[in-house]
Amino acid sequence: MKVNPWKTLFFNFRYFPLRTAIRLPFLIYWRSELYKMKGRIIIDGPVKTGMVKFGLHIIGTQDKQYSRTMWEVRGTLVIKGEACIGRGSKICIGKGATLTLGEDFKITGNSEIICQKEITFGKHDLLSWDILMMDSDFHHIIDKEGRTINAPKPINIGNNVWIGCRTTILKGVSIADGNVIAACSTITRSARDTNCVIAGHGKSLEILKRDVSWNG
Repeated sequence: MKVNPWKTLFFNFRYFPLRTAIRLPFLIYWRSELYKMKGRIIIDGPVKTGMVKFGLHIIGTQDKQYSRTMWEVRGTLVIKGEACIGRGSKICIGKGATLTLGEDFKITGNSEIICQKEITFGKHDLLSWDILMMDSDFHHIIDKEGRTINAPKPINIGNNVWIGCRTTILKGVSIADGNVIAACSTITRSARDTNCVIAGHGKSLEILKRDVSWNG
């Protein structure tokens, strides 16, 4: 699928000053929907043409004709290097929230990042497909004293982390460097050990293998 030239121009000149916009750091591909274009984008590093690809078709299981990539941003996106957000993915950043993408960040497709407070990725992180990551429950749960017991909490993903397909990562989670999260996991607790294959089962984590490395 080709780059959409009109949306690419509109996007870059909406978010960046002229000297940055003319270099077209963002490429917007066809079937990408720009629903909310508020907030700001900070490029923390050298500016390169096409350093961020939004809506690129990567995997064969995606429907080229009907799958849409969605941009709904009211907060801040920080880019620290090249990034690719695959077709069918959804980026949602709420007002006052910050999403940070480290160098060499990639989503293969059909995944959702919903940031209402703070989500941070390190370098060389890979997200597979059908992943849901959100740092908020949206609807408040109140105890009998009138206190909110499910306030949004930041998510922090370390360097060189691979998150397997159909995984859900919820608020307050940190994942240490070098870890591989097994497919279909639900992660509600932080993974402090490094270089492990980890499966999440609700409130528990299971280390399937230690001292591993992976090559994306």
